[in-house]
Amino acid sequence: MDLVKSFFIALSVYTALPVPQFQWDERPMAFSLCFLPFAGVCVGALTAAWFALASALNFSDFLTAAGAVAAGVLLTGGIHMDGWCDTWDALGSHQPPERCLEIMSDSRSGAFAVIGCCLWVLLDFALYAELMRRGVQNAACFIFVLSRSVCAFLSVTLKGAKKGGMLAAFAAPARRRAVQGASCLWGALAAAGLALYGTALVWASVALVLTTAWYVRLTRRRFGGITGDTSGFFIQMSELAMLAGLVLSAR
Repeated sequence: MDLVKSFFIALSVYTALPVPQFQWDERPMAFSLCFLPFAGVCVGALTAAWFALASALNFSDFLTAAGAVAAGVLLTGGIHMDGWCDTWDALGSHQPPERCLEIMSDSRSGAFAVIGCCLWVLLDFALYAELMRRGVQNAACFIFVLSRSVCAFLSVTLKGAKKGGMLAAFAAPARRRAVQGASCLWGALAAAGLALYGTALVWASVALVLTTAWYVRLTRRRFGGITGDTSGFFIQMSELAMLAGLVLSAR
């Protein structure tokens, strides 16, 4: 029963799906991060369904790309985009780590958040449109699981920048080895799916590894650790990088 609660707690936080609500007790919270990658499965399934519908209705590449961008944001309720924007605000301030954490906690959106949001939407749309042109758009459905698998792994491995917040609520009671093992399993399954698309797995993996290394260094230097906002930033950034890798794989 605790695993069932863990599953629904993860879906209630990381997606906008209408699921049963449970109390955030310590026992179910211990395994909730194990199911963060399943939110990626949901996003990938919705994106694949959209691609199939768009193909059946003979939509243009531009409309199909726009729908793919919207699918990921709408299904997650924008939770990771919120982290992306908050992190952009903090990075744009060029302040010390303590002040950066305060800026990320501010509910107001600054100029850098708006700029970062616009850049992400523009790049995500352009990369999807390019994948459509090259006919390998379905490969993108697996990257949502990979990004969240690495994010879950890092959440229980790297140092947190603060004791409170969303990340601490999930990471503090988490069974570290269980989350790390589940993350590796989810990641392996997603990688197996990407392997069906030729060199897509190689290019996406290189992009993910480079992004992860950069993210680890960035958070240590600029924030003194990771937070829920930087985790959302990582998911959004790694997905952009992997989409770029998929484009290069199909050149």
